[in-house]
Amino acid sequence: MNTDALNIRTVIDGVEYGDDAVRQWELDRSRAALTLLKQRIGDERMRELLAPDLAASDAAMAQLPNGSGGAWRSAVTEMTVAGIDADRFLTWWQGRLAGGDRSALLSANPEHYLADSSGGVVEIIETIGSGPLRFFLTFHDGVEIADEGHEEYPVCIGGTGRLGDGTEIARVMHEFGDGPDGLRIRLTIQFPANAPEHVFVGHQWHFACEFTNWLEGAHAQA
Repeated sequence: MNTDALNIRTVIDGVEYGDDAVRQWELDRSRAALTLLKQRIGDERMRELLAPDLAASDAAMAQLPNGSGGAWRSAVTEMTVAGIDADRFLTWWQGRLAGGDRSALLSANPEHYLADSSGGVVEIIETIGSGPLRFFLTFHDGVEIADEGHEEYPVCIGGTGRLGDGTEIARVMHEFGDGPDGLRIRLTIQFPANAPEHVFVGHQWHFACEFTNWLEGAHAQA
């Protein structure tokens, strides 16, 4: 077994780059390649390709509300962002949703398989838990998320996620406000309380990934 440390030296046009730079290039190109494949596959074919996974996730998720006895549990991700304010970000982000910008919606997270916001209700296929789930997200007032701290954010955007048969399986609340250290974002999703732990933790990281990419997109355009 070779125990020597691997040391790679990369020089391009006389400039030396470390491993981090090469890995960042790989990540950027992987995102571009994955987004291209999603766009070429298209929504209808994507539904067909993932049909067995979606049937399994439907069956698993549909049982959770009754098994939870009406109780819900939150998963929360908080972000502070310097360099952009709430108005600039929201103008960009809500514009992407309203315009059905497939590139921005699909590229925000590698596990965004489908995101169709063209009909008002957003049809989404993304990983929740251990595999892809298809649900329909409607943004509306009066979402029943009673966690403390909502009064600190002037902009609150709530919604309800339902399976194709109408079963409510998620509640979301996206909150935005400007603070002394920059834009403050609090992202909350609720699932039935008896959902497995990895469903909650996984979506905290899912939020962090997609909103980081959306923030970068909004900042670049601004």
